Amino acid sequence: MSKRKFRLLSKAVFFYLLFTLVSFIISALILQREANDHMHNILENRFHHREHRIEYILKHEPDKLQNSSYAHVRQVDHVPEGFEPFYTDTLMLNEHTRRENIYRKKTTYMTVEGTHYKVEMTKEADELYRFKDDVFHIVLPVFLILALAILLANYILSGHLFEPFRRILGQMASYKIGQAGSLPSIKTTTYEFDRLKQLYQRMQQRIENDYFQLKEYTENMSHELQTPLSIIQNKTEAMLSQNNLSTIQAKQVKAIYEETQQLSRLGKALNLITQIENQEFQNIRTIKTAPVIEGHLEKVREMTDMKELQIKKALDPKHAFTIDPGLLDVMLRNLLKNAIRYASHGSTIHVETGDAGMRFVNQGEAPDFEPQQIFDRFRRGNGQKTLGLGLSIVKKICQVSGLEISYEYKEGHHIFAITNPTSE
Repeated sequence: MSKRKFRLLSKAVFFYLLFTLVSFIISALILQREANDHMHNILENRFHHREHRIEYILKHEPDKLQNSSYAHVRQVDHVPEGFEPFYTDTLMLNEHTRRENIYRKKTTYMTVEGTHYKVEMTKEADELYRFKDDVFHIVLPVFLILALAILLANYILSGHLFEPFRRILGQMASYKIGQAGSLPSIKTTTYEFDRLKQLYQRMQQRIENDYFQLKEYTENMSHELQTPLSIIQNKTEAMLSQNNLSTIQAKQVKAIYEETQQLSRLGKALNLITQIENQEFQNIRTIKTAPVIEGHLEKVREMTDMKELQIKKALDPKHAFTIDPGLLDVMLRNLLKNAIRYASHGSTIHVETGDAGMRFVNQGEAPDFEPQQIFDRFRRGNGQKTLGLGLSIVKKICQVSGLEISYEYKEGHHIFAITNPTSE
């Protein structure tokens, strides 16, 4: 299962939002800590003023502190050694609002004119706590608003900013070698997109130059080789028709003639492979396979009669391939000739089409190599003098046409199956 792909801008926005969220949370924590320190300092100042007030009352009017809400003061024998004031937060009823609010209580000791006292003071801290808690309540909504604004901007701007990039990708996707023509101008003020456009145009130009040079070389070689090969074939045919050749000479001339024919077929086959690889067959259309197969079966009738082969066909009239007609003819011709060549004498060849695809099945000897190597170039089976390019051409046709071909040897039968993945 392939991983889901995401647009570059979407990825950048996602990581930006993630970074922003982390930054906001860290900032909120820092602000909350600063607010907590600030709240502590404010309360400590208020406690400090109250301590001075309590000290003054203890010196001059100690009776005022009895049953006072101002502070709870209790005389003690001594001050614990190393004592440090400590603070606790608690809920208490506010006498004015009759609501429970948060109060900060400070417990400390003081000595006034030689007498030791334990002092407990409380100050309301509800508003300060609300301020501290509001830090998160403010930061998170701000982040959500920022995130929505960024996503909206991403949605709006991605269509405008990335339009040149999408047009360049469209040109790349529709490019066919040998059919470049002049590219429509794509205007962009984005440096990276402009650079990409220039590199693509240069790359296309290099590919076109290399392609036409190779194509010209291949066509010239194929054409130029056919002329001397034809002369050699004609000369050897003339020599074979003469009656003054000895048996040994006749065998030698025949060998030259056969090898010349082999060389001629090799040149044509390699030229065909080059044309297929360069995707020169572009007359793509949906073709019903049944009538085409019927035509090829009629053409090979003499070959099947020579080996006393029977052909059983089960053709679905609705079965079709989306392919260049010329490539379909080459594929069917090579598959039929391969089945006839390697079929046992007097056996049956099965040709089938249907929802599962197309199948060619013939009885014959097991291959003397690994099954996956059968589509390799120049792979010949069981001593045959063929070029070993027929099945390689079929494999190449399937690749450029979006088809899949498979082979297996099962229970004495060679089975070739061609399927169309897009229709499965």
